[in-house]
Amino acid sequence: MKHTSKIFLCLLAAALLSGTAFARDMMNARVRNVPGDIASGVTQNPKKNLAALVTNLTDGLADDGLKARVLHDWICDSIAYDADMYFSGKVKKQDWESVLKAGKALAPGYVDLFNRMCSLAGIESVAVKGFFKGFGYGDSIPDDPNHVWNAVKIGNSWKLVDVTLDTGSLEQRTFVKRYSAQWFFLEPENFLYSHLPEDASFQYVDSARIRSKEQFKAEPYVPGVFFEYGFRFEGNMPAYRTTLTGPVQYDFTLADSNVSVQGGVCEKMTMVKVPNATWLSRSGDRLSLLFDVPTSKEYQAFIYACRADEETYPWFFSDSEFDGKILPAAKKLAASGAVTKAELKSLTDSYFKVAYNRRYYLREDLFDEERNENVKKIFRLLKLSSTSMEEILRFDIRSDGVYAGFGGNVIRFPTAYTEYTLCKNTSLVSPVTGSLKLGAKLHFEVVSGDYNSIAVSADGGELKKLEKGPDGVFRGDFTLGADLAAKDDTKAPASVSVFGSKDSHHYEGLWVYQVK
Repeated sequence: MKHTSKIFLCLLAAALLSGTAFARDMMNARVRNVPGDIASGVTQNPKKNLAALVTNLTDGLADDGLKARVLHDWICDSIAYDADMYFSGKVKKQDWESVLKAGKALAPGYVDLFNRMCSLAGIESVAVKGFFKGFGYGDSIPDDPNHVWNAVKIGNSWKLVDVTLDTGSLEQRTFVKRYSAQWFFLEPENFLYSHLPEDASFQYVDSARIRSKEQFKAEPYVPGVFFEYGFRFEGNMPAYRTTLTGPVQYDFTLADSNVSVQGGVCEKMTMVKVPNATWLSRSGDRLSLLFDVPTSKEYQAFIYACRADEETYPWFFSDSEFDGKILPAAKKLAASGAVTKAELKSLTDSYFKVAYNRRYYLREDLFDEERNENVKKIFRLLKLSSTSMEEILRFDIRSDGVYAGFGGNVIRFPTAYTEYTLCKNTSLVSPVTGSLKLGAKLHFEVVSGDYNSIAVSADGGELKKLEKGPDGVFRGDFTLGADLAAKDDTKAPASVSVFGSKDSHHYEGLWVYQVK
């Protein structure tokens, strides 16, 4: 038991490395409508009162799946991950009674409590021991299981649930509540990208799709949210440890046109972001991401997503950003009367500081709608980006012994504006490079179903429109410095931007190249 909980520290920290404030998945309101005597009684005398709690939560629900969901949600809302217990090195009892009395648990405690609540609701649920591919996973499977989750029988089929991961995340030594339902009833085949049962019979897939340990080790880390957004792999899939012989492209299908996508690359040891190391192309429900690395160092590659039609904000800020920018600006809004003192207090009450990594995190309460709306109001007035993205896929990436990377201090791909990441059917064909050479003859080629006009400009100079051919592709040939000249023609251009227009009058920036 101690071994399982100890390794799980890193697993929980990886559950939600990035994300958005005010969870996309909403809890069942029943979790906050439990009568006070039952709510307090279940912590004081669990053996006597747990049955009453389960009855109250599930009364009137005929579907066992709905019952399991409300039990999952109550645990996520009521039981915190016990970071103090882990760091003390003294792991105490993780049976369901001890967990309810403490209000905290490690993974085995979450599993035991969920099993007990399901049993009281007349639902069959069992513990599944196995391996989880989270942060700290080193391309190898330990001898003993490092995690445990639940399998629930609904009708004639078994569904998989990881309540622990849906509860929140560890940030250094601090637990941060971060509700999710991405691990609730995730399809077994998709669940197996991140969880491998010790006993293959708990995979719940047909024999032809059983995951071997070798296959599990080779596949990338794919959390449940990848599938929640509607992504599917199309063709080649990144390996958990990908070795490049040059830029590599991965293809996906994505049925939801309102999902915005970005790629990213970071140095593995420092997590310092490598700018402009990925490029996205999109055509309808198909999208492609190019990845490259600058040197022979080890890197981590990511794919991020958000829904463009939802208002989402970062769930944490650096202390310099929060204390130095957001809070002073919010106080100015209050001083001017744009927001009330109560609304300002909602902001200060909503975030707490973690000293270890100098960040402010959202103190999540999905049911405090007034507070959450007050915070959103302030963020809108401060014009913070409302399309914060979350990680949906991660894998290691490095160059091989022959290809050394595209070079340090080199801008590999153009810089994409937010408008481009929100496009549903626009792709750059050429030039797919981050920098252009002064005096070079350039051939621009863009495929777009989002815009009826595409134009390029150097440093805010004259817009040069690309011609749309019979095949619907926009093309144009220019000489940089001559045809594409800076607004101030006494200076050499420093950048070239590509714009799109939906009415041939109002143009918005899509991406920008630097000029060498």
